Amino acid sequence: MEIITSLEALKTEYSPSVIALGTFDGLHLGHRDIIETAHAYAQKHDLKLIVFTFSNHPLSLIKPELVPVRIITQEQKAKYLEKWGVDILVSVPFEQALAELSPDEFLQKLAVFNYRCLVVGENFSYGFLGSGKTDTLQRTGLHKHFEVIIRELVRCGKNVISSTGIRSLIQAGHVEHANQMLGRAYSLTGIVTHGAQRGRTIGFPTANIELQRSETAVPAVGGYAVKVKLDDKLYFGMANIGNNPTFGDVEHARLEVNLFDFRGDLYGKQITVYFYKYVRGEEKFANIDELKARITEDRENIKKYFQCYKK
Repeated sequence: MEIITSLEALKTEYSPSVIALGTFDGLHLGHRDIIETAHAYAQKHDLKLIVFTFSNHPLSLIKPELVPVRIITQEQKAKYLEKWGVDILVSVPFEQALAELSPDEFLQKLAVFNYRCLVVGENFSYGFLGSGKTDTLQRTGLHKHFEVIIRELVRCGKNVISSTGIRSLIQAGHVEHANQMLGRAYSLTGIVTHGAQRGRTIGFPTANIELQRSETAVPAVGGYAVKVKLDDKLYFGMANIGNNPTFGDVEHARLEVNLFDFRGDLYGKQITVYFYKYVRGEEKFANIDELKARITEDRENIKKYFQCYKK
């Protein structure tokens, strides 16, 4: 998959294409519907599939103080899009010059891609202050002789799937519901750092990831059933996000993960933690024996959960 990060880096002209347009800041099931629709069109008409999006949230230019935390990193986004059959990912900064383009000027910028069809969601807007809407796009398509496909918003039950809603669910600990809207398990990636090594002494060694500077949404404080990816291998495990109130010696909340059936040194290694189920809130125990008993109970419950999950 070719990745274009600057409009100045564009070639003179590209092969005929279909373009999926959107912010795509979560790559949730609604976004995937747009991209899969464009993919099907590309295959039917022997066209290149292009996804056009932004490397930053548009609010970073308009109202920086309102920019939400990410649901997915740029690296993760590129990996998923390549897996979904995208030929070219155009991920450019949303800057002032781009924001000031009229709807027609914006489409003219895209003309270099020789597009035959544009695929968007029904809430899509483009051009200066979002003045271009889907009806504007349809009228232009009729005049300029390109096809426009407008996809209805996708729902999960009665709720419209949105990045804002998913973000709120994650931060409230409702990861199962968030995963249903994402179409995958929400994850955090980080480098394992040194902790107090207390888990090792009580029989539950943990890999610790600092969360203080996390650019992606952090699930609510508490325990979770997780899977952990290490060197392309998956392990079942349990995780805790919090400040270790039983010991009271952790200043900032961190992610601690115990991998089932793993032996080895994880310090300095990158792991990805996939969240599947919220198990319980953070608790303060009277002593280490109470803590060990609760962790043992959590581990057994999580193992049973994954056994049922696989079925």
